[in-house]
Amino acid sequence: MTQVFSYDENQAAAADAGGGEYITESCVVRGFVEQAKWTEANSGAKGLELSFESEHGQKANYLTIYYQKKDGSKNEVGVNQIQSLMGVTGVQSLSQQGGQNGMIAPELTRKPVQIALERENYTKSNGGEGFRFQIKCFMSARSGKTIAEHLEGKSADSAAYWEQRFAENPGGKQAKQQQSQPYNSANEYANSNIPPSSNDFDDEIPF
Repeated sequence: MTQVFSYDENQAAAADAGGGEYITESCVVRGFVEQAKWTEANSGAKGLELSFESEHGQKANYLTIYYQKKDGSKNEVGVNQIQSLMGVTGVQSLSQQGGQNGMIAPELTRKPVQIALERENYTKSNGGEGFRFQIKCFMSARSGKTIAEHLEGKSADSAAYWEQRFAENPGGKQAKQQQSQPYNSANEYANSNIPPSSNDFDDEIPF
């Protein structure tokens, strides 16, 4: 008798999460911020670009939160999103430190978080199809609550809301013409690392 497979618990869990190395559909997913990189668009707008890995090892990159407009004024939506991310991860301040590919916010590296990601399809300038994700909501990796739900003593209603909404159209809206922003394409990601252990969700999570 020739053995064909040996049991791998991580691979089995990845199958339950939809399989593959990359997140490809709208979802509410728990995982880690692999890297938070300070970035600037060609227009001059400034942002914080997140690389995310789910607890089952699936990746979503180029998740950019723009906190400053090209004219130098604040982007209030982006500022509030960054504050929300800090709140649910227990980070009190963000700094700039040199990384392999630019300036990063080291305080967010490997921080557990739950994110609501909505897929957005578009048509690239060359006529090809692509997609990217929009961050709709940050939640605690432990409780699934937003920072507002935690402060107000509410249940984790936001997670259920986004899960229901995404279930109606997991593949995202119809494609639209590409703008000069990075996009998500599984073919352009680096190879996935070994999935993190669920034990990494430890007592550092604030609520």
